[in-house]
Amino acid sequence: MIESHDYVVELTSTGAKTGIAGASPDGLPDLDVASPPEFGGPEGVWSPEHMFVAALATCLMTTFRAIAEASGLEIADYRDTATGHLRRGDGRTYSFETVTLHPQITISDPTKVDRAVRLIHKADAACLVSHSVASEVVVKPTVTVADTAAA
Repeated sequence: MIESHDYVVELTSTGAKTGIAGASPDGLPDLDVASPPEFGGPEGVWSPEHMFVAALATCLMTTFRAIAEASGLEIADYRDTATGHLRRGDGRTYSFETVTLHPQITISDPTKVDRAVRLIHKADAACLVSHSVASEVVVKPTVTVADTAAA
C-alpha cells in the first residue's frame, strides 16, 4: 500500500471558457474541458462540475469492486446515475450541497443480496474522494439478481 502519492494534471487554456486537461506523466489521454453551459461554456464538453460528480461516482464504483473482489462477491453488472445538486449560497458563491449516487448492482447469486448491500455501504465509508469533499454524499443502492435463465 502507498503512504502518499501526487496526481499531476496539466491544463492548457484554449479559449475564454475552454481548455485541455491532460495527465501525460501517467499516459492519460487529453480531455477537452470547459465551463458548463449554465455558466456560459459550450455544450458537449466535460465541465469541472461534471468531473466532480463523476469522481465521486467512480470512486464508489472502484472501491466497491475492489471490496467485492476481495470478499469473493461476483458482480454481473454495475451502473450508477449520479446527481450533483449545485446551490448558490448567501455569499453568492456556488457549491455542491449534495451528490446522490444511485448504484445499480447486479449479482448472480440471490442469496448474496444482503451481502452486496453491506459491501456497497462499506465502500461508501472507505471512498477516499467522498472523504475529501465538504458536500454531503448520499448513496442509494439497488441490488438485483441477474436472470440466469435468459443467458
